[in-house]
Amino acid sequence: MMERSVEEYEEMARAAMDGEFTPSGPPEDGSTLVMGRPRKGAEEGVSPVRAVRFPQQLLDDLERYAAETHTTTSEVVRRAAIEYLARHQESA
Repeated sequence: MMERSVEEYEEMARAAMDGEFTPSGPPEDGSTLVMGRPRKGAEEGVSPVRAVRFPQQLLDDLERYAAETHTTTSEVVRRAAIEYLARHQESA
């Protein structure tokens, strides 16, 4: 998880108070659930690992988007999979 400075938190608070804050994450909850590797020794929260191959340009775009939105490539892929399944399960 990215560490933020006091100034970044103050700016986020100012934006939220001024109504300029746009939540990131799934629309159901309006926030990002930090997922990933559980802490060492933790029994709960095990996430299966999947290896996926991407064309280089798609991987570059994915990494750029993740950096711009201050998240991880894994989180972007999870969100994309959730959105894709939600769209396609409705029509199935």
